[in-house]
Amino acid sequence: MFSLLPFIPMAYFGIRLSIIDFKTHRLPNRMVGWFVFTELAVMSVLNLGGPQLDQLANALAIAVATTASYLLLYFLSRGSLGMGDVKLAFPLGLCVGWYSADEWLLAIFTSFLLAGLVAVIGLASKQMTRKSRLAFGPFMFVGTLIVCVFAVLN
Repeated sequence: MFSLLPFIPMAYFGIRLSIIDFKTHRLPNRMVGWFVFTELAVMSVLNLGGPQLDQLANALAIAVATTASYLLLYFLSRGSLGMGDVKLAFPLGLCVGWYSADEWLLAIFTSFLLAGLVAVIGLASKQMTRKSRLAFGPFMFVGTLIVCVFAVLN
């Protein structure tokens, strides 16, 4: 039951940041920072029991790997992916790493798949053009949430 606690800050900050990103195409550094702090605090408290030390180490390693992957994508996309998305990758990587260290690439893939589906639907319905901007933070959150939920259910 306590292992579900990291979902609380993930849901709170994920929803708030998604709304902000959707409206403004910005992910405020301060809020992302509080997301990181809160997740680390919750995971550290859960770690006081002892056996989760490997789980915390996995979460940190996956957060670094996820952030590095998004940083690479940031440079390869030549500005299509924002630096706010790169920063958001760290706390979301913590969540994926906490629940399933093996599925962090699936979380990234799911995020891009969801964004791609929305873009295709938007283009087909003429609600978007090829020049339209799509806030990616909400897709990162939902993709990570889906992977984490399936990891908990398995």
